[in-house]
Order: sequence, then structure tokens, then C-alpha cells
Amino acid sequence: MRTNYKGHDSKYVKNKALRKPGWDDTKAGYIQFKEEVQKVLDRGFAPSQGKLLELGCGAGNMSLWFAEKGYETFGVDIAPTAIQWARERAATKNTWIQFCIGDVVQLNDYKNASFDFVFDGHCLHCIIGNDRNLMLENIFRILKPGGYVMFNTMCSPVFPEKLENYDAESKCTIHKDVATRYFGDTEFILNEIKTAGFEVIHQELQTCTSEKSVSYIVIEARKPVEGLNE
Repeated sequence: MRTNYKGHDSKYVKNKALRKPGWDDTKAGYIQFKEEVQKVLDRGFAPSQGKLLELGCGAGNMSLWFAEKGYETFGVDIAPTAIQWARERAATKNTWIQFCIGDVVQLNDYKNASFDFVFDGHCLHCIIGNDRNLMLENIFRILKPGGYVMFNTMCSPVFPEKLENYDAESKCTIHKDVATRYFGDTEFILNEIKTAGFEVIHQELQTCTSEKSVSYIVIEARKPVEGLNE
């Protein structure tokens, strides 16, 4: 299937011009998401400090939140407008965060075993087909042994009648022959993560409702420490 990851930039151009807060149109969405992520952090599996990379950081809303918590924060996004916006936002807060234009599938700008925490807040479901395996392999590569990753990704089940351009066979939304989102079965997504070498610590499914057309799964995982169980 065809993809157009760089096409995300057009929404950032539009929302920045309209003075929106970021990818989301309202601040309420970010407030709610921060509350949800805080509940995950409160479970105690995530490191409370260290070097953190946000995948698909967008306009930097969540990266700034993590930086305020004391993490040494980095953010990567393929959309140049998003990164410019994130840098401007960090400058107004007088906060140091390294924002980088880059491909989350490759993560070429990051060294092996260099992060304590990788945060995927709604990025993995934007990655299609074999790119997903490559992305997971590179997350594994850049994490330190014992490093932690949190995924918050769309999944099945969905309400097809409420999800525009949903293709049941591929489990993707498809716009003009371009696959834009993937809604895999939870067991398939968990298996992708395990196959990449991660140990799944915790998982929580947020099932779709009559008001919400898609489900989300929150997955906490860890890169094993070599020799720990030998």
C-alpha cells in the first residue's frame, strides 16, 4: 500500500495559521491526553527521569510536558512545520529540547542504546505495513538495555460505519489510494512488539464506544537487560 507520511505537514501548516494548539484542534484534547499518560506513569513502570524521545512529537505539546517533569527530552517528526512550531514553543518557555526533522521508521539521527524512555503518543498507527517492523526494530536499537517504551495506538475493534474511508480487508483507512491509519487486532500489535524483542509489561485496551469510533491500546514494554535471566 502507498503511504505519504510527509503529507502530515499540510495539517500543521493549516493549524498553525489558524492558531490551533497543534495537531489537535483544541487544548482540551491535550489536557485529556496528559491526564491519561499521567495515569500510566503513575503505575511506576516508566523511569521517572533520564533521556526521553517522543516519536511524532508534532508541535511539541507532550515533549514540553515531559521536559517540565525533568526528563532530558528529544522530539522527532517528519513534518518540518511541526518541528519549527515545536522549537518556537520551547523558546517561549525557555526550555531546552532537541527537536529534529526525521523519519520515525529509521531514527537515523539517534545512536544505539542512547535513550531511557521512548514515548509513542499516537504515532505507531500512522505507520503502515513492513515500516512498522522497521520502526519497532529501531526503537529497540536506540533504547538502553532495560529501557522503557510506551505505545498509545489505535487498534481494532472499530465502528466501520463511523470511520471514514475504512477498509476492512487491510484494517486501514485509505484516502485516494494512500493508507493513512492502521487498526490492527490487539494480539497482532502485541506480537509485533514482542517479535521486535520487547518484554510487554502492561497492556490496557480502551474499547470504542457509540461516541468514539476507534479503540486504543496502551502498551508498556521494556528492552531486556542482556544476561538478566541467565
